[in-house]
Amino acid sequence: MENDLVTRRLEFALDYTRLLDAENYRLVDMNMVEPFTIEDKHHHPSAIILERNEQLFSIRSDWTRSLLNYSENYHLDQRFFGYFGPVVRDYTTVYQAGVELYRPANDEILESIDMHLSFITDRYAQSFQSIVVNDDALLDLYLSKYGLDGDIRHLVHEKNLSELRKRLGVEHPLYALLSAKVSDQIDLVTEEFAEHDIMRFIARLRQTLEKYGMKFMLDLSFRSPQSYYNGFYFQAFLDHDHPLLSGGEYNSSAFGIAVNLSDGGLL
Repeated sequence: MENDLVTRRLEFALDYTRLLDAENYRLVDMNMVEPFTIEDKHHHPSAIILERNEQLFSIRSDWTRSLLNYSENYHLDQRFFGYFGPVVRDYTTVYQAGVELYRPANDEILESIDMHLSFITDRYAQSFQSIVVNDDALLDLYLSKYGLDGDIRHLVHEKNLSELRKRLGVEHPLYALLSAKVSDQIDLVTEEFAEHDIMRFIARLRQTLEKYGMKFMLDLSFRSPQSYYNGFYFQAFLDHDHPLLSGGEYNSSAFGIAVNLSDGGLL
């Protein structure tokens, strides 16, 4: 069984990196040990830190931060990067694959998401069951439109419906949205903000993904476990408890997608 896992992982790495090469992504393979800053600790509290010659280093715990530092330090003209390799979190090694897009247009983001879904469905004959999306700015739109206090945000993220009901009342549009079935949220948000750029992008994504026949859900309480994502975010699931694909916007002008090879159900 262990041999089979190793060979399947290596086969995936070869197929995936060949795909990225054909799509003009720059493939990057970096040292596992890299310079470390306090800002990195904020984003990756589980990073393993070491010191040498009064300089802090860490073992790579996330490819997104590593590639962002790499791009900024070397001022590269290339905007699309791809990777495959290990990261270490809480003393456990896991393998990641994915891409980072810098200064992408919406069309390029949609094409990259579609490329990943198509690769999995075509190469591995797997069907995605669902995709969950959100954009942190949608909640800001509700808070602004209805003059709500900022602490409502925490209640939404905690899915504290009982307290939201006390604060807002059962007739309030935000409470009605969050107490509805997740599958119905996209229609309710569209009624409020159909003409906003965020919902136009989500509508385009939904249309792009119709061919995969997966359930498409918008959930305003849905958040990334990584703190650096600050805009649109998604997770796509096979028939499995954990997402196979995760990705979103960060750093105001970047977008990343990661393939979960540990427990996403592919290998």
